[in-house]
Amino acid sequence: MVLGDNLSVSCVVRDISPAGARLEFEAPAGLPGEFGLLIVSADLTIPAALTWQRRFEAGIRFTGVGTAGGVDNSPRRIPATA
Repeated sequence: MVLGDNLSVSCVVRDISPAGARLEFEAPAGLPGEFGLLIVSADLTIPAALTWQRRFEAGIRFTGVGTAGGVDNSPRRIPATA
């Protein structure tokens, strides 16, 4: 999930539907009222709003249409060592 410029929190998306999803975290996370949910495997960012939160879980509702293209899936080049 993208919380702002260069700020993100890792989570597992559970119970996803067209209206929203339940998110699961490894540790308690303080979430803002609005953010973008980045689904890396689909290269999709969906605007979302927080509806509820309890320790390691949060419920969100989608507030707009997702956009593709936010994930850099290009191959990483490892510099050659001399």
